[in-house]
Amino acid sequence: MTGYDSGDEEPPIPQTVQNWWLNEKLGSGYSGSIYRATNIYTKQIVALKLQWVEHACPTNRYERCLYPLIQGGKGIPKLWAAGVQGSWDFLAIDLLGQSLDNIYRKNGKEVMNLGSVCCIAMQVIQRLEFMHTRGVLHRDIQLGNCVLGLPPHDKVIYMIDFGFSKRYIDPYTNRHIPNSNAKRDFIGNYWFSSVNVHCRGKVPSRRDDLEAVALMLIHLMTPRGLSWTRNGVPKSSQAHDLLIREKRNALPEDLCKGLPTVFEEFLRYTRRLKFDQCPNYQEWIDKFKKLAVDEGYSSSDNFIWPPPSPTVGHKTANTPRRLLSPPVKKDDMVGILGGIAKLDLGGRPVLVNNARINKTTVQETQEAKSSKLDVRDGVETSDANALPGLPPRLALQKGQQLERLSKSVGPATTNKELSKYVSDFIQVMQSNSGRTLTRPAFQFLDVLYTQLDKSSLVIRPTTMSKTKSFNEPVPEKEKQASHVKLGVVARLRREVHSARSSKELATMVADFARVTNRSTGRTVSKDGFAFLEGIAERLKVLK
Repeated sequence: MTGYDSGDEEPPIPQTVQNWWLNEKLGSGYSGSIYRATNIYTKQIVALKLQWVEHACPTNRYERCLYPLIQGGKGIPKLWAAGVQGSWDFLAIDLLGQSLDNIYRKNGKEVMNLGSVCCIAMQVIQRLEFMHTRGVLHRDIQLGNCVLGLPPHDKVIYMIDFGFSKRYIDPYTNRHIPNSNAKRDFIGNYWFSSVNVHCRGKVPSRRDDLEAVALMLIHLMTPRGLSWTRNGVPKSSQAHDLLIREKRNALPEDLCKGLPTVFEEFLRYTRRLKFDQCPNYQEWIDKFKKLAVDEGYSSSDNFIWPPPSPTVGHKTANTPRRLLSPPVKKDDMVGILGGIAKLDLGGRPVLVNNARINKTTVQETQEAKSSKLDVRDGVETSDANALPGLPPRLALQKGQQLERLSKSVGPATTNKELSKYVSDFIQVMQSNSGRTLTRPAFQFLDVLYTQLDKSSLVIRPTTMSKTKSFNEPVPEKEKQASHVKLGVVARLRREVHSARSSKELATMVADFARVTNRSTGRTVSKDGFAFLEGIAERLKVLK
């Protein structure tokens, strides 16, 4: 993605820009790159943002105009120098530490701990209150734009990247900018921009900055994050439309299910604000502070990572229901269940229809026997073709279903059979909340590849392929970002319908398995399921 107005190529980056010597590159993106730089006279070290002056979206120029308005605030980087030298627009700002996005991804847990999220809430709301008092909206609230300082300020969260920021107070009239229903281009990020701005095309105001904070906090407390963030950045207008629809239809009570009530209340509050209404920032800072204290954490808003444990072990009404009690040990659970079995309820009246229950139980038992199921442990002893249709009470675990499917694929002798097994594989993967390719899932892809790669399926295979498994461990340094997987899988989805042979399908299966194994999440996206459905459909056509 270039986004340049002219057809000229971007010139090489010089070793020095004004008085700054460029060291290692810290990162790069659509609008430019950022380097660690040293002043050649004073030896001061800064972060130097470089952008080509011909770039279609001159965010450095916008930031250079806005930085003076917000200088001096806590958690706002200091602008040391700015200007244009040759073909490069530069900003020299404070060098900072890791972003909340990096911390969240390296956390190793599905959610961030409540104490840390409360600290993030208090600090980010404070930063926005300061910016808003200076007449500036951020308009791009996301984890990547919330960054920790370096010692001794490593407990302070800094707001960065003001390329999309805008003044909401007109400098000539000193009045709030007007609302408008005119069609406007979307500016912000897909994940946390407010529903009004992202889904309805409204003019951003202070309420939208706060709604973005609310969604970001809920994302941190939700296993696997908000649902519309799980398939990566949309690569097409159709995918973007689906994301917008999902975000717009998500109700606060559903997004905050199982979370402390403060999160839902905060989201609803931001959505009730009028376009030009000033939010009550301190009210919500106090509420998140009270939540932290109630749950045994410190009242301080200092962000400490790794996080300290709560100082007390009690739980309150704020706590999600699943955490109100400690987990019961296995031996204790056996005793509890045994005690329940020995309960004597005497002659108490029964409030349900026993005859109806007995009839249903007999019917389910007969159905289980007819399909040769062992009702005691839910393990199927008949043909594996019936796996996806098992009653919920008797369904196998995901791993068991996939292992049985793998064993069924091996003896397949026709493409039609393989097509059915691929469809069953998709159904098993989609019937579980976890869409990650586990070892049994890769085992299925291994066997499927072996079958497709054979010159003919008429002869029953007697040996397995001697190729290495797609599930081989990948060194951390060789893992790829999720957007690499998304690009490859999107291509496979397009090309699968034009495959002319089983061998071509085998190559595509191998590409899909390898890129998924090398990605950080190893999850199957919507494009991934569409690709697998294309495999199943194409196998019905190929002879």
